[in-house]
Formats: sequence, structure tokens, C-alpha cells
Amino acid sequence: MMSITRQMRPLPLRSVKLTDSFWSKWQETLRDVTLEAIYQRMAESGRLENFRKTAEGQGRHVGRYYDDSDVYKWCEACAYALALGPHKLLKKRLDEVIELIDAAQEGSGYLNTYFQLEHPDLKWRNLGMMHELYCAGHLIEAGVAFFEEVDDRRLLDVAIKLADHIASIFGPGKRVGFCGHQEIELALIRLGRAAGDKSYVELARWMIEKRGKSPSIFEAELDDPEAMKLSPWARGHLLKDGVYTGEYLQDHAPIREHEAIVGHAVRGMYWYAAAMEVAEGDEPLAAAVDRVWRNLTEKRMYITGGCGPSARNEGFTADYDLPNLTAYAETCASVALIFWSQRLLHMTGNSDYADVVERALYNGAISGISESGDRFFYTNPLESRGEHQRLPWFDCACCPPNIARLIGSVAKQIVSVSDEAFWIHIPAGFEAETSISGVKTRLVCESNYPWSGEIKVRVEPAKPVRFALRVRIPDWADDVQTELPGLNSESEWDQGYAVFDKLWQSGDTLTMDFGMTPKWVEANPRVLDDLGRVALTRGPLVYCAEEHDLGYPPQLFSADLDAPVEQNSMRIKVQGFREKLDFIDDIYAAEGTTECEETEAIFAPYSAWCNRGANHMAVWTRRA
Repeated sequence: MMSITRQMRPLPLRSVKLTDSFWSKWQETLRDVTLEAIYQRMAESGRLENFRKTAEGQGRHVGRYYDDSDVYKWCEACAYALALGPHKLLKKRLDEVIELIDAAQEGSGYLNTYFQLEHPDLKWRNLGMMHELYCAGHLIEAGVAFFEEVDDRRLLDVAIKLADHIASIFGPGKRVGFCGHQEIELALIRLGRAAGDKSYVELARWMIEKRGKSPSIFEAELDDPEAMKLSPWARGHLLKDGVYTGEYLQDHAPIREHEAIVGHAVRGMYWYAAAMEVAEGDEPLAAAVDRVWRNLTEKRMYITGGCGPSARNEGFTADYDLPNLTAYAETCASVALIFWSQRLLHMTGNSDYADVVERALYNGAISGISESGDRFFYTNPLESRGEHQRLPWFDCACCPPNIARLIGSVAKQIVSVSDEAFWIHIPAGFEAETSISGVKTRLVCESNYPWSGEIKVRVEPAKPVRFALRVRIPDWADDVQTELPGLNSESEWDQGYAVFDKLWQSGDTLTMDFGMTPKWVEANPRVLDDLGRVALTRGPLVYCAEEHDLGYPPQLFSADLDAPVEQNSMRIKVQGFREKLDFIDDIYAAEGTTECEETEAIFAPYSAWCNRGANHMAVWTRRA
């Protein structure tokens, strides 16, 4: 069994400034472009007007029943953006939106504009499909973020009133209930720790443990005619051959019995992340969460960190079922994977989890937003025939504000701290200030990651102090060079981290080089879509080929794996062969009819594809 004791904690965002060219650019774009673009779309789509109508007690709800959650995620992202520095327009927008949210809340604490405007007599009647607790969870997370990062409790007060209302209805000795779309569990845990009230954490733990036990509350709702009027589509999601299985909602078995990742991807991974938050000292629970995580990352995850191949259930199917062209791989799913993996990392100190955080962060998640910051992907396939394009908004718009809150808080994935150690999980450039072993310490990492594997970490404690600087060695790194004058190391390696344990004095500098070179990767032959194909990686980045660069569909290209590759900044030149399209008029002909020519192809990071418009793209390339 796993030994579970919390190893580390993230730093407040005001204590970490990202300085590398990659994330500092994304955060600047977030503050100046993305959050305003999302605000305008929320205003145009009626999401903000729904709160105004609710406060006034009149009007019809516009949009989908879970649209409130987009507003709350936007608020959370704004809290992170303001933690990075003042911004007058963002502050003005937030003040306006918080006022709307506060005005819409009922005296009881209840808040959900869809039910308040459309079905005031059916509150909490359809927990399986109607997302009431999911929306509440995102409001609570926004309130906690606003309180912790900007020291403003206006939204936290709204969140506490709502959480108290929920706790008055659900819990031990009360109604058995939890959400079909998990999220409230994570939120209650965050609220409990921020407010210093363990009752919220215990309510989340109760919801986690109750799920999957018979009789299922969701199955009972299927027999409730009034509940089903709210979601006539529910049977199509919840029944298989007319029988309730619970898999779509991770309700198929108690969590401690789970073996594989099933059902809706985002729902499941939010839930497992919450379970890991309450697993300290509970080895059977932690082992179950880890068991499911390993099934995902070893048998059901795309090389990009994308999760969930199926559009039918927005989630998982079977081991090694990873089609490229039809991959769903929702942006929110990669974001959820990062949250889940980070919590496993913080509990265990094992770099396996940080490796997955990095893979999803630099590939499957950040691909969900355009370089301009105002266009998005909902799904992230690994191949396209020109039908995929970035859009400014979606009818179901969960992904834009979700990637926004990830970018705003990304420093929490980069570094962590414990009482006697400082952890660097991803060697991005940063400046951090914290207390280690009781001594105020500043650390500066100079880096051009992910374009270069060379980093320089300078330590500046207020006075000499002994602690362990733990730097993750990425799973892709083969030849790591380190230099630290005067090192007196007690441990050189621990669970994938290089450990530099010494008495640190101001100016001490560690230099490292992770030896970043291009690599060809192949998939397990059970992944039938990737047979005879390879993917190009360099450091944490997965690369792809686009028609925009090649002048022809990359599906026509096959790579010569024995030929040298040429690196040039973001791009890599690959030698190989192109099949010509001057085929005979008929659709089939004798083998050998197709003509080929030697050529070279440009590969660029997958996360940047489709920024020049729709076109053919491929991650997995045929071997020559």
C-alpha cells in the first residue's frame, strides 16, 4: 500500500512570478486579452443578464442550465490574474459581476439562475444531470481564490452562505445527495481549509464515500417523472441496454473498489482529485485513486496528455482505444488531469505525477487556447483533415474559462514548498519568496524552458539556512548535467527528484542541463491507430506536422528515422518521403503505382497548431 502523508504545498501566487518567455507571455495575454474576450462573450450570450434577471425576480433564463459555472470560473481566473498585479479594467469588470452574483442569491443561500428563473419548485430534484451542485462548486472555488489571492472576501461570503445551505440539506443524518457532475467535493475541501472549518471537508468526504453505493440516488431519479422532465436525455447517458450501470457518473462501485477510469472524463478526474485531498492517512483510498490514475496514464491517455477518446460520453472507452482523428480529448479533461496529478504529487513527492502534469500542461491543455488568446478548442484531436478550427466561443463554454484559470494559477504547478524543502517540478523561469526552515528565502530560476533544457537556480536566504532543493528530473531527460559548488549532499536522488541538501548561503547557484534533444516515440502496438507510426518529441513538447508548413497534407509524409533532424527554435526539420497525388484516374491500382519523392517536413509544437486557420494536421507520422 501507499504511504500517504502530505509532502508539500503550493505557494500563494503573490509569492511567485513567472519570468520565462513561455508562461509570462501566456499570463500577459490572459490579463490583457483572454479575460476581456470571455467577459464580452458572457455578456453577449446572456450569462450575466441571467443574474440580473434573477436579482429582479423576473424574466426567462437564456442559455444552458449550467452556464452560471462559466461566470464563476471567469471570476476565479480574474482572481489569479489580479494576484499577478493590479489591472483597472479587470477590477472594474469583477466588481460589476460580483455585485450581480450577490444580488441574485436568495436569503436561504441558494443560488442557481436557471432554477430560480425556470423551475423554483424543482430545486435539488435532479442531481444526476442538472449540475446544481457543480455550479455551486465553481462559485465556492472562485470565492476561495478571491479571498486567498487578493484578500477580498465578498465572493467568499456568498460562497459560505451557499455552502451552508447545501450542508443544511445534504450530509449524514440528512438527505443522501451529491452531484452527477463532480466538482462540489473539490470546492468544499478548499472552502473548509480556507475558512478553517472541517465540517465542509467532512461533507466532501461523505459525498465521495457515498457515491457508488446501492441504492443509487441517480437510478432513483430515473423513476421520478418530474426530475426526468428536466433532462429527457438522461436515459441515453445513464442506461446501457436499458440497465443503469453508473459508469458515466463514476457511480458503478464505491471508490475503494475502482480499478479503471470510466465514464465522463472531466467528472471523474475532478472527483478523484478531491478524493486524494482527503486520503491522507487513508492508504486504501489513496491506493484506489492511484490505481485508477495508473490505468489512465498507462493505458488510456494520449501522448499529449489528452483524455477521453469518445464524443458519445465525453470520456473513456477501453484500454488502448486511442483514435487520433476522432479523439475527443476535451480541453477541460486535460485541465482536470493536471489538478488530479498535482494532488497525487503533493501527497507522495513522486515525480511520476509531475511528469504527467508537465505533459498535459505543455500539450493537451494549452493547445485549447489560440496564441492570440481569444479563440479556443473544445476538443483536441491528434489528427485533422481540415475540419477542425479554433472558435471564439461555444454553446457549452466550459473550456475557455477553465484554461484561463489554469494559466492564471500555473505557478502552482511549477514549484511547491514544504517545511524543510523547496520543490521545482517544472524548470520554468521564476522568482519566488517563501520561508524555508523558518528563514525567509528568495529563489530565482533563469530558464528558457521549454525551448532550452539549461537552467540556473540562485538561492538568496536572509541568513544561511540548511534545506533541500529538490529538482525533478523529467522522464524524457537522458543525460542531466549538474553543477553546485560546495555541495554537501546527503541524498542525491529521491522518487525522480535530484536532491541538493546543504547549508545555503546567499548567492549559491545551481546550474543544470537536461540535455533536450528531439526523440522519436512509438506507441504500444495495442494502440492500433498508431501501428507503424511514430511521434516526434523534444523535451516536454509533442510535435506535429501541418499542411500550412508542408504545402500538402502531412498524411502523405513518411519519416526517415535514420536521417538527422535539424532544430531551429520552435521548429524541427525532418527528412523523409512524400507520396505524390498524381495517381491514375481509378481509385485502386496495382501496388507500386504511387510515386514518392524525397522531401523534408517541418514539425512544430502540437499546442500551436491551427493558429493559421483550419488545415490538415498529424501528430503520429508513418515510418519510411
